[in-house]
Amino acid sequence: MTHNAQKNNMKPISTISEFLLQAGTQYQVFDLSRGLRVVPTQQFLDIEMAQVAHPTPRQQAAWFGIVFINKQLSQQHYIWFLKLPLDEQGLVIQAALNDFLHIIVTALGQDLEKAEATNGQLPENPYTFIPNQQQLADFNSASRQQLGLPASQYFTAVQDYFADPLEDQWQALSLQGISDFAVYTPISELAEIIRAQLSQLPAPVRTSLFSSLENIAVNKQISQYLLEWAQQDNTDTRDMAMALRALAQSTATTLVKTFIQSMLCSEEKVDMDILVVIAGRHWQHLQDSTLLDLFINQLALHDSDNGLFNGVFADLVQIPLLRTPLLSIIRQQHKSPALTKAIGQLFSQQESSTHGV
Repeated sequence: MTHNAQKNNMKPISTISEFLLQAGTQYQVFDLSRGLRVVPTQQFLDIEMAQVAHPTPRQQAAWFGIVFINKQLSQQHYIWFLKLPLDEQGLVIQAALNDFLHIIVTALGQDLEKAEATNGQLPENPYTFIPNQQQLADFNSASRQQLGLPASQYFTAVQDYFADPLEDQWQALSLQGISDFAVYTPISELAEIIRAQLSQLPAPVRTSLFSSLENIAVNKQISQYLLEWAQQDNTDTRDMAMALRALAQSTATTLVKTFIQSMLCSEEKVDMDILVVIAGRHWQHLQDSTLLDLFINQLALHDSDNGLFNGVFADLVQIPLLRTPLLSIIRQQHKSPALTKAIGQLFSQQESSTHGV
């Protein structure tokens, strides 16, 4: 049988996983929906086939970065950034997936025979996206480390800088180098550098470092240093929000959870930026009914702030683990006046949307 005849007899491809396997590639999937996490191959297939809900939806979509290589064709790695739409249950919409698969096969062929000529790139379509510069740098570092590749050429300069951070040298550093530094530096060494140098870092360098740390399982030691730094000046909520982001994947879950609870228990209205970071990066802690109740009541105090309550509630209720607890809060008989008002406005908005107003 000829090669073309074999191709004509191929079964229609029903998943991205199947396409990549049939094309003879090695691939790794990363979830970019709420931070950056490795996705096991079987879990990605289950999500594609709508057998399980995507665990961390954002804006009613699953955001993925996929790195793949076919060593028979080339030594080059290709990258796709995909945004697959989800239904109300958090399941991938199969019509959209089929549409994307049609785009893949049309552009690259069923066995990637056109990949070299197109650099693995796909034509413009509604399912691909371009990460911002920080996300792209963090993705490059995480994916290269996962694939056993060395850090970028910018790593050494950042290493040298953090050994002796002089104020007038930071402008020469690259985002990629700072991301590499966070990912490739051994965790014990990283902890010591953060302890010694954190307060000396210029704000732009610190912001970039904290953004990269949010994708790393920082240990208890680093977590304590970050919280101590953030609490030095309780009036700067931006610093507090930035530190919270850096703790997104901290292994010191009890420490972080306790800190979040202490903020939410405040008699004063918690800053909007803090609440947004908790929703976006620490949503898993909201499985605790006490924390969720504190969070929702704090959020309700912002019900007049540009639709913050409605937006955050709509975002969180799509997360499978939070959907039922959030709907239970709506049905509570005894609610604070602020929460009662915010929920009333939420329903009013939904009714207006339903009627096309």
